[in-house]
Amino acid sequence: MKAADYRPHPLLRNGHLQTMMVGLHCGIRPSYNAQMIDVELVDGECLQVHEEKGGPVADKAAVVILVHGLGGDHASPYLQRIAHRLRQYGQRVWRLDLRGHGAGLTKACLPAHAGASSDLAAVYCKAAVTYTRAPIRLVGFSLSGNILLKFLGELAAGKYDCLPMQRLEHALAVAPPVNLHACANNMDRVSRSLYSHYYLRALDRQVQQRRRMWSRWEAIPTQPRPKSIRQFDARYTAPLSGFKSVDDYYTLASATDWLSSIVTPTMVLLDQHDPIVTIDSFDHLAWNSTSTQIEVSRFGGHMGYFTRDPEGGISRWIEDYVVHRMRMQAS
Repeated sequence: MKAADYRPHPLLRNGHLQTMMVGLHCGIRPSYNAQMIDVELVDGECLQVHEEKGGPVADKAAVVILVHGLGGDHASPYLQRIAHRLRQYGQRVWRLDLRGHGAGLTKACLPAHAGASSDLAAVYCKAAVTYTRAPIRLVGFSLSGNILLKFLGELAAGKYDCLPMQRLEHALAVAPPVNLHACANNMDRVSRSLYSHYYLRALDRQVQQRRRMWSRWEAIPTQPRPKSIRQFDARYTAPLSGFKSVDDYYTLASATDWLSSIVTPTMVLLDQHDPIVTIDSFDHLAWNSTSTQIEVSRFGGHMGYFTRDPEGGISRWIEDYVVHRMRMQAS
């Protein structure tokens, strides 16, 4: 299965429509059937992982780690369906809640951010020591796609020399904002105000929850309300995460400078009509063409990929694509 195989739903041949439909209930929503695992971080905080339960699996069955995008968590419907299907195919599946998200809300004061590759390294290490004979595969969606690519580059460059790199078999990044400056500039445009409003509402809900739990959040003024993602990051994400400024955050957290270092077999899926992570933000980037393959689809939007199923209903092609890619290397 390749990006060229994607056929948008005939009523949704537009990147904006595809993106705006992402919240649509589409397909089954499997009931929660997972074991929660704590992943301790060096700064004393904790991440929450959800391991799918089911029948027995082979000793060497792969561990597939799925990481949600901005505003999501382990319960994002697309993540639930992908995890359920991969588990049915005999793979171990971990769904990660980024810091303060989902079941990890009370376990981490600091915010999740696009450069949190060390958090992913801790989850990778936990998987490696839990299943000592299993290959590991990683999937990052949107914001987490950047985290994933940054981690892969750092791993190859020797930043995590204690991690068993040979266990990392395959990786997939879907719509990763590898240039955070370009992505923020794009979201500042008036034509993107609808998307900014959507994300800011989700982020504001998270802020209100954290203000009730953590004094560091309560001490930050809430007025005037941020009117852009850049303003939100300047007020909350950058200072709470230890960056000097929002520009410092965007520079250091972007995966851009790490792309040429990646040696793990990696697929990057982009869409030509993505209104949030625009295709031109990938111009002039230095990739390692030996390890990294880039596929570009059309009319999928940002994490949309709605198509017509064989029965004439609506389904999400991206879910089939991820399942296919994560099974290709199956033992």
